[in-house]
Amino acid sequence: MNRLTIQAVLSLSLCIQAARFAAAQQAADAPQSNAAAERVQAIKDAQTICIHSETMFLTVSTLERALMLQKNWDRLELNILGEGCSADLEINVDRLHFTHIHTYVLTDKRTGIVLAAGRVRAFDGVVASGPMAERIVKVLSAARLPGQTSNAGFAP
Repeated sequence: MNRLTIQAVLSLSLCIQAARFAAAQQAADAPQSNAAAERVQAIKDAQTICIHSETMFLTVSTLERALMLQKNWDRLELNILGEGCSADLEINVDRLHFTHIHTYVLTDKRTGIVLAAGRVRAFDGVVASGPMAERIVKVLSAARLPGQTSNAGFAP
């Protein structure tokens, strides 16, 4: 084979590899965007939310009050139901033992998909409820309110 033929074969093989890589990259990106769209749709479809606490340091009523004090809460049009009810979304809060770290997980009860999760470091649940409610409302607002953009979701 002459030099031009070898260069043509190498160039063609590089093009094929680049096309395969691009196709693989698109396939890898598709499930992530699909999962994100599914999370957003679950938040948009929700009408009710339930709060469950695994700790006595952060009560359900404390987080309820903190959520209702957030400026966008009324615009979200979500109803908070009492514990044990079947709501569309559920917030589970807990406190890690022997620490001041309070955690929250927002899930879609129908599918079990985690929509948001995070933790707040605070001495007690009353102090932790403010930043926790702010982050939860930020996630809900990004999906439910037009014009709200946010990088909310999983927060440390």
